[in-house]
Amino acid sequence: MHKLGRHVPAIEEMVARTRLSHLIACSVDTSDRGLISLFVERWHREISSFHLPVGEVLITLDDIASLLHLLIIGDLHVFQPLHIDVAVLMLVELLMVSPEVAMAETGHCNGPYVRLSWLRDIYQRRC
Repeated sequence: MHKLGRHVPAIEEMVARTRLSHLIACSVDTSDRGLISLFVERWHREISSFHLPVGEVLITLDDIASLLHLLIIGDLHVFQPLHIDVAVLMLVELLMVSPEVAMAETGHCNGPYVRLSWLRDIYQRRC
């Protein structure tokens, strides 16, 4: 907390009462994708909070914005519908499968999708 500027004992006392004062010394690296993924997985949109396995403490989205210095404006990501032809081209380019194999898999899945087992097979063959 001393890094944030002026020393404010009242804030330290409030944090100490929550029994989370050891977090004052923590430094959070926002480039840690695993940490951010963990927070995303534990986010409950219905009640706008995170559920963490530390008792009854709920960390709100505003708390995370303050801790991780992330802007919370708008959607994190907006998914656009993917046309099956684009999906086939991506599979050919990125997974280096033939267009026929890519078309057969997307046809089997009835859209621009593939099965996880199919991806595993491709991966195992490449390794």
